[in-house]
Amino acid sequence: MEFVIVGGGLSGSLLALALRGRDIVLLESGQSLGGNHLWSFHEGDLQGEARALVEPLIVARWPAYEVAFPGHQRRVESGYFSVSSDRLHQVVTAALGDRVRFSARAVRLWNGAVELEDGHVLRGRVLDCRGPGQLQGKFAWQKFCGVEVRTSRAPTLPMLMDARVPQVDGFRFLYTLPLAADRVLVEDTRFSGDPHLDIKAVHASALTAARAAGHDGEVLRSEHGVLPLPIDRMPDGQGLGYGGGYFHPVTGYSLPLAAKVAVSVARGEPLPHWRGAQRFGLLLNRLLYRATQPEDRFRVLSRFYQLPEPVLRRFYALESTHLDRARILCGRPPRGVSLLRALGALT
Repeated sequence: MEFVIVGGGLSGSLLALALRGRDIVLLESGQSLGGNHLWSFHEGDLQGEARALVEPLIVARWPAYEVAFPGHQRRVESGYFSVSSDRLHQVVTAALGDRVRFSARAVRLWNGAVELEDGHVLRGRVLDCRGPGQLQGKFAWQKFCGVEVRTSRAPTLPMLMDARVPQVDGFRFLYTLPLAADRVLVEDTRFSGDPHLDIKAVHASALTAARAAGHDGEVLRSEHGVLPLPIDRMPDGQGLGYGGGYFHPVTGYSLPLAAKVAVSVARGEPLPHWRGAQRFGLLLNRLLYRATQPEDRFRVLSRFYQLPEPVLRRFYALESTHLDRARILCGRPPRGVSLLRALGALT
């Protein structure tokens, strides 16, 4: 066998799609690919083959998005797209058929082979695409609970950040995606220094927010997650997914990098890297989580979202220029940022 892909999440599934013309097997420990998730990306994040790879997976798309903070609201003229785990499962299983193996838990990986829980050994080039569960280090945390509900009042555009809510558990905002004319996803998200997520309470908060916005139909689906956001260094594991450091360190967005990695593997090219951009992201995380009071973190994001749109676009794509980085860092610090701690974070 040429390739053994371990892990049927986002990165493993995209790799399988990119390699579907080759001799491969995709191993997933559960009964479906992708779990229960919705991934999104910005228009500037993907081009060429990477965008073409993702295109069949897109379930919703918008020409722009909005953000809102106390004192200002903004429409950003950049496309935004979402991919669902259901669509991922449908497309990948249709493309690969019985080359996807479910209930196939890998217990040992080594160079050129994978041992499964049932004792079988599969040989080939091993692509480890397991998630962030084994990461170690110092992290902040992106935590969220979301509800997808029926509605007769779906907004026109996504609201990526609505920080006009009480700031608890770090930087808190509501994330709203109108997935269809009668269906909307509302998430209560926190960027926190604490990994604990009270799923019941935050789920109730998301549902309350949905009801308050007039989305009062039946609950179709719910989701939750806790993503580590590194502060001192990116993960240095050997994996090709989130566990290997292929994600945006500030936002946790992983789809663009997963698609680019999949294309590079399929081409037989060296894996791309974003070391400089990720180092800058780590610096921003240190400033946000070590130099800023939790209740004032929204002010940092509010200032960021007043920058020119090209700066925002390149930041999300991990393509910030030196001038972009200077514009993000320079200027009068927002209230709540400790200059002394900020200087310590810069070293």
